[in-house]
Amino acid sequence: MRRPLHEVWGCARGPVAGLAPQVRIVAGVAVFTGCMVAPTSPPWLAAITAAAVLSWLLACRLPGRVLAGALLLGLLLFLPFLLLAPLIRAETRGWAAALEVVWSVLLRGLSGLLVSVATVGSLSVSDLHQGLLRLPVPGIVAAILVQIVHQSGTLLQETARIASAMALRGATGRGRAGWRVLAAWPRVWLPRVLERAERVADAMELRGYRGAIHGARAARPGLRDALALTLTLSWVGVASALRWWGAR
Repeated sequence: MRRPLHEVWGCARGPVAGLAPQVRIVAGVAVFTGCMVAPTSPPWLAAITAAAVLSWLLACRLPGRVLAGALLLGLLLFLPFLLLAPLIRAETRGWAAALEVVWSVLLRGLSGLLVSVATVGSLSVSDLHQGLLRLPVPGIVAAILVQIVHQSGTLLQETARIASAMALRGATGRGRAGWRVLAAWPRVWLPRVLERAERVADAMELRGYRGAIHGARAARPGLRDALALTLTLSWVGVASALRWWGAR
């Protein structure tokens, strides 16, 4: 994905972006759970999962570049599992069973990635903050999650600046020079990250942070939020029923 990962937050412009933040979080988790639970064979059951993922993508409406990047990333991550088919065939003694295992990994992995990116795209960092305030999540866990998301973008920018500075100073090349750069990278990057973490800790202490996140109250769910929760939680129920029916 060419767009920096921290810029994916809040880029969606679909109807889901108008829901209450806590509803977006729960709905995204529900769609993801349904995709993981739903069976992947026979093909008509896989088509149901694909339809659920497509519906969520349309409801979130990610920018085309972000969606294309997520799809490409998913294919790069999960298509290599096809290379394991001969090894799985040796264990299962059949190509059909081997391809079914690989197809299950590909479908679930790609579905989970697309649903996760779409959910992240429907939430800004402040939306995540407000949503966690309304969910039964321990305060320290919510604070850690918000800080991870908030600081990841800063760390990525810091890493890009260090890489640019090293490139301008001639820290490029292959062979021996490349290994020197690789060996020096922790000594350059880690102190900068620790220094930034110390500055963040000092700033939080000065602002009276005591282990709980404070901020504006999240919007109360309305009729659209109730409908979204009903649909997404129903998908979990349908996926569980299909899994139980297929296991019989």
